Amino acid sequence: MRLWMDVMRDLESVMDDHERIFDAWAEGGVEGVVFGPLVFGTDKLLPGTRFVRGETPATPAFDPDPEVYRRLGVRAPPAARPEPEKRALLERTLHAAKERDFTVTLMYTDSGAGPGGPGHYLVDDESLRARVARMVDTLESFPMADGAVMDGPEWGYEIAPHHMNHRSYIFHDLPPEVEPVCAALGYDYTLLVAAKDRLYSRLHHLTPQDIRLHRGGGVLGAFQLLGSDPDLFAWFRFRVEAMTQYLRRLRALLNAELSRPVHLGIGPRSAAFAPLTGMDMGALAEFMDLLHPKHYFWHRGFDGFVGTVHRYIEVLCEWSPTLSDADALAVVEALFGIRLPGVSDRLDCEWALTPEFYREVVAQETQRALAAVDDPQRIVPWVDAGRFPHDGDPMSAGDLRLLLESAAGAGLQRFLYHHQGNLTAGEWTVLSEMCGTRWNPRRSQYQPPDALVL
Repeated sequence: MRLWMDVMRDLESVMDDHERIFDAWAEGGVEGVVFGPLVFGTDKLLPGTRFVRGETPATPAFDPDPEVYRRLGVRAPPAARPEPEKRALLERTLHAAKERDFTVTLMYTDSGAGPGGPGHYLVDDESLRARVARMVDTLESFPMADGAVMDGPEWGYEIAPHHMNHRSYIFHDLPPEVEPVCAALGYDYTLLVAAKDRLYSRLHHLTPQDIRLHRGGGVLGAFQLLGSDPDLFAWFRFRVEAMTQYLRRLRALLNAELSRPVHLGIGPRSAAFAPLTGMDMGALAEFMDLLHPKHYFWHRGFDGFVGTVHRYIEVLCEWSPTLSDADALAVVEALFGIRLPGVSDRLDCEWALTPEFYREVVAQETQRALAAVDDPQRIVPWVDAGRFPHDGDPMSAGDLRLLLESAAGAGLQRFLYHHQGNLTAGEWTVLSEMCGTRWNPRRSQYQPPDALVL
């Protein structure tokens, strides 16, 4: 396998020592590096600590080109604070990456975009142009970049209202601002809202009898379990159509405005959850060059596979008090087509990451993603592990190895590690051994940061 390395909110720590770091990464099998957001002054890495904010406010790494924004009819952001030495060092860093034949990809290229228009971003032309203008400006400012990766947008897929201040909460997905999006696609907004409300009510009135009757019944069983509500499935279809159309329009405008071809990737959730967020991987593969599904499997924190399942069990049992944990888990299995080996209640989630989990769940999620593309090289999943992945429970170097071995066995050829600021010695040992030349800490001048940077 081969890997890409993500440089996230620790840009300056890599810039300051990029020659030594890149040499070690190349030896360890890195073939691509993702840089972004392209701002200075985010986090300063201190090994063994959580993180320390930069001494000065974050500032963009380049000045906007007014012509890009004028051409697209949107307002340009103000010029960034001058940082000539840092800008020059960033240029040298990116060129050094190219000299080692790394694929250079920029993340959050739309960061710093103007406010756009007053409508919902999915249908508002001015908002689309403002976003694309910033992406064009960023990519043209760094011509050594081969492409960009988008992290979203997406609809919510969590049902826990308390989770991360309503982060990704599905029942907040139809505010009045969405009505024009529905109208543009031929959907009746009031019918979708009513279906959403009926689903909310249904999930508060599930019984063990409902579960026993419909569990294992496939799509028809799940349909009945959720109330046999055709408007509910219209809502799910709307989510996919709205997101697909928006991203297709974005890609077309980006292609038209750039002076050179670039690859564009997007990071949907793991294959089981992606459709609920509006991400149809098969449709996205028609116009996106790369798909970066989230191979995130930890418990707790946010965006982890086991953590999401646990929250569904927890919330469904709170909403429908007659359900057991096993009943709630059966609802999850019916909705997402997943089964966690050895897990029958929420307590089992504490030790769900067994070898069987990696052999079965990781393999299935990998196979689902690969089925969306014509070339396995177009699937480059985000992989995270370590001491504190996305605020979640630790995943050891052994977990990382089992994850990658299962994914490779399912046909995965490369992946994207998130992110280098959190990289531990154990993880780098596994990554380098599987992808390149195994790291020797007694001889190498490189030490992984292990700094717990979110």
